Amino acid sequence: MTATLVGFDVTPLEEREPTGVGRYVERLLAALVARGDTHRYHLLASRPLHGTLPTGVVGPVGRRFPTRWLWMQTMLPVILHRLRPHVCHFTNGMAPLGCPCPYVLTLYDMSLFLHARTQPLKSRLLIRSLVPRVARRAAAVITPTQSARADIIRVLGLPAGRVHVVSGGVDPAFRPLDSPDALDPVRRRYGLDRPFILSVGTLEPRKNLGRLTRALGQLRAQGRQEELVLVGRHGWGRDEARRVAEELGIAATVRILGYVPQSDLPALYALARVVAFPSLYEGFGFPIVEAMACGTPVLTSNRSAMAEVGHDAALLIDPTAVGSIADGLAALLDDEPLRERLRGAGLHRAASLRWPTVAERTVAVYDRVVAAAGAARTRLEERPA
Repeated sequence: MTATLVGFDVTPLEEREPTGVGRYVERLLAALVARGDTHRYHLLASRPLHGTLPTGVVGPVGRRFPTRWLWMQTMLPVILHRLRPHVCHFTNGMAPLGCPCPYVLTLYDMSLFLHARTQPLKSRLLIRSLVPRVARRAAAVITPTQSARADIIRVLGLPAGRVHVVSGGVDPAFRPLDSPDALDPVRRRYGLDRPFILSVGTLEPRKNLGRLTRALGQLRAQGRQEELVLVGRHGWGRDEARRVAEELGIAATVRILGYVPQSDLPALYALARVVAFPSLYEGFGFPIVEAMACGTPVLTSNRSAMAEVGHDAALLIDPTAVGSIADGLAALLDDEPLRERLRGAGLHRAASLRWPTVAERTVAVYDRVVAAAGAARTRLEERPA
């Protein structure tokens, strides 16, 4: 059987501190290669990579280039002309306008269009203008939830048949932990001596950390002793939580750890009393399912993909109402039957999200695109001169 050559975009792995997108790309690539089928993966990157790459891939292709998006629009089409892959997969919402082969584009959400004020100015001015064009030229679009799919079709006007839902997976490292050997080193490393509420995600306005901090202020005013621990890479507008905490006089109870190694995350989830993810908008929300897999109750937003991913396995709140967030946190901290119900439902939900299944569904999209391209070439060759 003839091998299918896939050009695979690994530019998210150029980051030293990968976000959810970087982890998604790393895990997806590993699961694709682990299938051991006839697909071969040629990595595409504009600079050296970080993270773990599976054996059996070729590349990365690309020399160190000062700007990733400029490399993708100028150098990458030349590289792809030489490689001649059957299909390319661009994994982070951007592709070359002059791509010489059929491609699949992953779009995680429509935050650039629906919540533009929570995005950096560079993204609003540059990336937002390119996304509709590369999405309409894509042979297929992959997105992680039905909610994100509906947004993409509505905002970009794409044909529904071209937009496919392929969810994210949960790494087996995220599991319930209760042994002192697993938990105590992480507890000591970060000085987590008091009960705490954990929030994981890039520190940026869309994560709604200002309102979360105000909700903590309400709990503290009621006599509660829990701290708020924020974990994530520093993004733009990252100081909102700190400013609010200082305004409320609770700065000592808001701990901003910043980026932590992924190996520490399972223990952090397990140590937390509650994981709070009251984001204003998401296409998926890895911290939701990671916390579920670790057996920790989750509070998240009652909108966009978070309501879909959390469903009946998380406590859903109105992210625009500080009182709703505070009431939800209090319920999860105090109501033991509720905690146990969500713990069981969360473990069940997380168990259904497996990377081999993600890879299988992704390959099905590749094969559909390659077959359609082959059929189009055949029709062209059979056309009378």
